[in-house]
Amino acid sequence: MLLGMPTVTHTDGTVIPLDRKTAGVLAVLACTGRSSRSRLAGLLWPDSRESLARNSLVQLMRRWRRTVGENLVEGGDTVSLTGAVSVDATEVFDAYLAGQDEALGALQGALLEPYAYSDLPEFDEWLRGERDRWHEARRGALTRLCDRDTDRAAYNDALGWAERLLALTPASEEAFLRVMKLQYLLGDRDRALATYHRCEAALRREHHVAPLPATLALARLVQESRTISRPAPPPIPAMPPAVRCPPVLVGREREWALMNDAWSRGLSIVVSGEPGIGKTRLMREFIASKGAWFHLDGRPGDTTVPYGTYARVWRALLRARPDIDLPGWAREQLALFLPELSPAQTPDAATPDQEGLAHAMDELALRACQGMAGVVADDIQYYDAASMELSSAIAVRYAPFTVQGGIVPLLTAHRKGELPAYVEASLRRLVAVGHGIWIDLQPLDDTAVTRVLASLDLPLSGGDVARLTRSSNGNPLFLLEAVKHLIEHAPGGPAPALPEKVHGVIGERLRRLSPKALLLAQAACVLQTDVDLDLVTTMLDAPLLDMLPAWQELEGAQILQQGRFSHDLVYESVRAGMSKSVRQALHRRAARALEREGEEPARIARHWTEGGDARRAVPALQAAARSAVAAQRYAEAAEALEQAAATLEATGEPHQAFDIRRTLAAEVLWPGGAHARLAACLHRLAQTARTPELHASVERLKNELTSTLA
Repeated sequence: MLLGMPTVTHTDGTVIPLDRKTAGVLAVLACTGRSSRSRLAGLLWPDSRESLARNSLVQLMRRWRRTVGENLVEGGDTVSLTGAVSVDATEVFDAYLAGQDEALGALQGALLEPYAYSDLPEFDEWLRGERDRWHEARRGALTRLCDRDTDRAAYNDALGWAERLLALTPASEEAFLRVMKLQYLLGDRDRALATYHRCEAALRREHHVAPLPATLALARLVQESRTISRPAPPPIPAMPPAVRCPPVLVGREREWALMNDAWSRGLSIVVSGEPGIGKTRLMREFIASKGAWFHLDGRPGDTTVPYGTYARVWRALLRARPDIDLPGWAREQLALFLPELSPAQTPDAATPDQEGLAHAMDELALRACQGMAGVVADDIQYYDAASMELSSAIAVRYAPFTVQGGIVPLLTAHRKGELPAYVEASLRRLVAVGHGIWIDLQPLDDTAVTRVLASLDLPLSGGDVARLTRSSNGNPLFLLEAVKHLIEHAPGGPAPALPEKVHGVIGERLRRLSPKALLLAQAACVLQTDVDLDLVTTMLDAPLLDMLPAWQELEGAQILQQGRFSHDLVYESVRAGMSKSVRQALHRRAARALEREGEEPARIARHWTEGGDARRAVPALQAAARSAVAAQRYAEAAEALEQAAATLEATGEPHQAFDIRRTLAAEVLWPGGAHARLAACLHRLAQTARTPELHASVERLKNELTSTLA
């Protein structure tokens, strides 16, 4: 606890006061994440030689290890707090950055409040800067809380926040004005006038000025007992259903004919195009005209987890199709990424392998296709590499698709220019040998745009139609977002200006969300995949019922639909609207929530890394590598371990990095056949072996691998 009186609370409940310098060390590491030993020693022992100062730091941390029973700090030349330490200041500030203003608003006590450090000038300057940062953050949080509760007429609550704001800024005329107004709104005229006189005295004493005209006007209004009027916010117009989804598909007659011809010949259909151009709607309407279908959609969070796309998609399909009964051997193989298919793993259970997994996927695909007309694979640019390779293998093996072959036709869509090179090459080969067609979807022409607008049955003027046609450039999503913009901003009034880019139009819509709804959207954006209300509220430590109206607001505004963003461009707009600090705070909260849920370690590692706490990602990266090796995905395992080793080297932990690189060489690069990378890894190990024992260990490893290779 660094806010107020600094203390350490042990897991057994024992509370131990922190001395002044230990509190200073922990405060620097809590607020900055990590620091070099030299900087810490220089800040807190400025009058000692560096060697003596560093020794003082070591002795201090050893004493606390004996007192607490475990390390508070870890690392080599660069140190950080251990994963076992949680800090109130960090947790409160993370909650504030994640949109929970109450965390700062209810705060009592400043950072290291009882201690003075005037004898340590550099540390004192750093601490004053941190305290100023906390002061400004608290002021902003209290202002927003006061405005929020005032807007919803919760005047008692608003007054509580306003009085805290005044205590924090006792010479602020704005804070006095808030308290005065709320006291009067609650019917306490005498207290409001007393607050005015306190304000007048404080301004004269502190600033030698008289109150501003706005303060004088409110004082006169209170003295005369006149009513305070507040204009009600303008209602948000209801969005016509036709704007949510235009009733007719327009301007795609040529593409429909090409797809029909390919369908009749059992060919794959590949649709490529710019974001918002209408790929998803075209594919879904086409496949729906042929009969029942199911979809395999990629999401931005899939790419880091081997078989992550298939795990999510097939799990949902098997829940929806309980009639699919897989044989035992297939269940054992698919349990690699769907563990619930074989919950009781026995010692003699089948070991997953690439060939067996491919046969099991064939079996699942064949059974899933029964009674179906086709499959839509959308946003395949987000597929993880393992799922992508299995998809490509099935497509190549069964094309052209026939009823006799058992696999129904496949329609895929992706953003133009965003496929991995090897995936695009595979699809191009499929088309080149006559097993598929490739459609580059183009913008709608002006005639088609006019037809779309006519189908919406809205009172648009000729000028509105011309503006919308010109600004949308034939992009259907941009067109509909621009229409929503006009409806929301000009109900019966003059037409507002249209932003030039689709992100600008969506950003305008996001700014109209309530603070809670926007926070939920930001949390969903950080999670990226498998978004549901339970997980988001766990991540934000918020009561589910308290957040339910905001979730419904997001669905009503077409921000979220069925647990995902209504469009990738909406997701990107939410992400673009977050500051780096907010995004990092939400990533850290996501990592903690996913750890509690026992989620995939690769996802957890990504959140710690993007949350700016790469050191906390190391255990998850190691676990992700083990999972990837079990799935024989050696490239993904190598990437995880190399990232972990690089992180440990950057944080001054070369011995731990050495151990990880040794595991990388022996258990990943060698069995994975990556001999060139293995040679580079062994060279790196030889360079970083700091003792004769480590050198001997590297030589034994090199000899063993060389002998086996020979």
